[in-house]
Amino acid sequence: MKTKIIFHLDVDAFFASAEQSFNPFLRGKAVIVGGYANQRGVVHTASYEARALGVCTGMPLHRAKQLCPQAVFLKGNFYHYKFISKELLKILLTYSPLVEFTSLDDVYIDMTGSNRRFPDPRKAAADMQQNINQRLHIPVSIGIGTSKLISRIASGQQKPRGITWVPAGKERDFLLPLPISELLGVGRVTENLLFEMGIQTIGQLAKTPKQALQQLLGANGIKIWEYANGIDQREVLPCRLPKQISRETTFEEDTSDLQVVMATFQYLCERIAMKLRKQRLTCGRLHLHIRYSDFQVSAISRKLSVSTQDGAVLNALLHNLYTDIHHRRIRIRHVQISVAELEPENWQPDFFTTSSKNKNLCASIDEIRNRFGFTAVLPAKTQILKTKYRMEKDGYVLHTPSLSQ
Repeated sequence: MKTKIIFHLDVDAFFASAEQSFNPFLRGKAVIVGGYANQRGVVHTASYEARALGVCTGMPLHRAKQLCPQAVFLKGNFYHYKFISKELLKILLTYSPLVEFTSLDDVYIDMTGSNRRFPDPRKAAADMQQNINQRLHIPVSIGIGTSKLISRIASGQQKPRGITWVPAGKERDFLLPLPISELLGVGRVTENLLFEMGIQTIGQLAKTPKQALQQLLGANGIKIWEYANGIDQREVLPCRLPKQISRETTFEEDTSDLQVVMATFQYLCERIAMKLRKQRLTCGRLHLHIRYSDFQVSAISRKLSVSTQDGAVLNALLHNLYTDIHHRRIRIRHVQISVAELEPENWQPDFFTTSSKNKNLCASIDEIRNRFGFTAVLPAKTQILKTKYRMEKDGYVLHTPSLSQ
């Protein structure tokens, strides 16, 4: 059986690198994406020039300004990032037809069938890295391994612009000394539980009985044990469906105005619904996250009775979720709406039903928006947002446009 050769490619400081790609004057400068220096909010991405001065993801913008006053602060532009991702795909397809994007800047490439053309994986990665830099002017780090797990962990070992190769048979030696936080499925809560058991490295985790981890963590415990022992049978899937689609925004000022909150919900639902229709997907579950002025978070989700890609249906359910979850007399700072349980839309039309009429209506609205911009057709109740945000052809410029699109 032929040994697999899997590359994992990660664009270093993606949002900031994309902005530097589009604007040559930003190259070599500290760039911070997330908002302007005088705005409320946090850093989404900082270039390595800014990171060298202590700026990191999640840091309040005002603190980033203190650490790096010479930085260029940008709100970000989703369409820049989407364009870079599409161009990156074109380049990678010249190396292998098996390319799987798990996000705009996170990619697996199965190079197993390309070994005759690229017999040396390290040289292939260096050629790929150079090609991307010449055409897109973005830095990438590449991990090479015999599985998605190994290649993903390897890509993070020598950032930025690093290439890390873990040859077949060396997987265990590579994994054992690493901290457990490197493993997929080990978040902060799981990490703390394992720390309480005296488990800090992947080597220690690999020696832990599988049954003990299953009792502690359920089915996730078995998967974590397999990863710790280098077991990963996942294939590179070029047409993989996204796990969820989300849109979010931080209000310019914390608000308790119900009209503004509901208008924001409706606008974000419209954005999500159009994305679903564009990708020919439907969703079966809706999630709502609310962050308040005191940074406390409330979250709720509900399964839909029928999968949908209709913004009106999502918004109606969202109103119910909000009524069920919002019991605090405190202003709202941030909202996030996401849909999950995604599946391809039913190809067979359902004639002479309300859902069919709604689908035709949505198709007509999408056609108008594609020709004249997203703001050509908007629900009337979202007009109140004109008093809060600048409106452009492609939509309202929210506080986090890079994430809210």
